[in-house]
Amino acid sequence: MLNTRLGKKRFEALDAFRGLAALFMVVFHLHLIGSVTETSFFKGSFIFVEFFFVLSGFVLTHGYGFKKNLQFSTFMKARFFRLYPLHLFIFVVFIILEIFKFIAYYYGNFLFNDMPFSKGTAISEIIPNILLLQSWTPYTNYLSFNSPSWSISIEFYLYALLFLSITLLGSIKKILWTVVPIIAFYLIAIESDLLVSSVLRGLSCFFGGALTYLLYRQIAHWQPPKLLGNLLEIMVLVAVIITVQTQFQFQYSAIVASLLFYIVTLIFAFESGCLSKLLKVNIFQYLGRISYSIYMTHSAIIFCVTSIVFLIQKITKTDLTLMVGHNRFLDLGSTTINNLIVILTIALVIVASHFTYKYIELKGQEWGKKLDLKKSLFQRPIINSGLLKYKNS
Repeated sequence: MLNTRLGKKRFEALDAFRGLAALFMVVFHLHLIGSVTETSFFKGSFIFVEFFFVLSGFVLTHGYGFKKNLQFSTFMKARFFRLYPLHLFIFVVFIILEIFKFIAYYYGNFLFNDMPFSKGTAISEIIPNILLLQSWTPYTNYLSFNSPSWSISIEFYLYALLFLSITLLGSIKKILWTVVPIIAFYLIAIESDLLVSSVLRGLSCFFGGALTYLLYRQIAHWQPPKLLGNLLEIMVLVAVIITVQTQFQFQYSAIVASLLFYIVTLIFAFESGCLSKLLKVNIFQYLGRISYSIYMTHSAIIFCVTSIVFLIQKITKTDLTLMVGHNRFLDLGSTTINNLIVILTIALVIVASHFTYKYIELKGQEWGKKLDLKKSLFQRPIINSGLLKYKNS
């Protein structure tokens, strides 16, 4: 009875966290002088990618970890059509943006941050991005083209590893889901180059999410009292905020943050506190639904906003941007205006994400389902002269 109830459960609070984490990543990648983007919390918000991995591991284990007769083609096809159509669409967008940069440079003597089709947008990075391999080797630039897609590169192939652990290892899979994060965290702590850091980040948190689900599954019958639920939710979120803000000040902060994300996921899976109830409000659920689009589209939109300001600077001969390290900062003259640009950019990302979710994400999933339907029709059994046969045409 418990397994049936668990199988139908949707973790709405965790869905909402995806949307919030995606918005935090938008602000992290924005750089406006004196604005909220320069607060310690948002400067450290890159760590929320680990949260994405934990949530994915948790939810995928919930959905598939204890299914019988799981088929590789069915499983991976569903994951492929969930991720790849939008990845490919945004990748093409970045190719188009590079072509515009090329035209602007060679025909208008107008240079953006880097030469067109160089460094992270070099021709050599195209095939790794198409194959989602850019984050798996030391010979590719894991931040090439649409930089947030580095985590999609890792996550897609972690799906395959999860499938193998489910179907080949039986009960031993629980040991694997425990051991993999421990080993990955150890390699991160000693700064090992046995695997590239992006892979270690994915392994430690994705399978950590699977491990978190194992623990949740053991105690899911228990419902925390409302007072305790409120207390736990508030305490763990305060701990996350403090850790994100101060992570540059102590060693192993990434590991601490990842472990905190395990705890956040476990506590909010029960949805027993007031914050969980708040996260179920329609706006947060909506952000959760379009979170993948927010995450994947925001770099292109930020590039366009930055380029427009940069172009205005060139035309007006007014200093509106400056380079700090590898990042171009915007400064429209006042803190208020800069913060308004942040709000405007977030709004543009949400609007764009609404449409990419509707016309790319959902359509991609429909294509996958249609392929499954065609396959089932192709192979459906028919009765012919009392014998069971399969239709082949």
